Amino acid sequence: MARPALVVDASVGVKWFSPKDETALRQAVAIRNAHMAEEVLIIVPDLFYYEVANAIVRKEFFSSDMLQSAVSALFALGLRTARIEGSLLGNAVDISRRYNITVYDSCYVVIAQDYGCPLVTANPRHQGRALGCEVVPIEEWHG
Repeated sequence: MARPALVVDASVGVKWFSPKDETALRQAVAIRNAHMAEEVLIIVPDLFYYEVANAIVRKEFFSSDMLQSAVSALFALGLRTARIEGSLLGNAVDISRRYNITVYDSCYVVIAQDYGCPLVTANPRHQGRALGCEVVPIEEWHG
């Protein structure tokens, strides 16, 4: 039986590496652990890695060594990575314009649509919109 899939955006991934003052940390870690236990499959666009790294590099409590370890750990998770290519980006641009969200955020939506799975986010800009995929606020995720 195939394991259920879900898309997580960078707002969830950042929580894995910067637990200081993070809300919904328990849920974010549970999602990561479920992926590592092969209970769920996490799918992300390739830009996820840049977004998470960009967010944690701004955390003052991270030393350079800690940042390098976090980047290595991020890749070690073995997330399924969807490449941003022409049609995906074209669809993301359409969604971005239609719903007034960033193209970056729209890429996660398009991947969730393509895989027919939910998008889990701590980003309130996604929540409460009819984006063509199920959007689950991280606080409500119960794997």
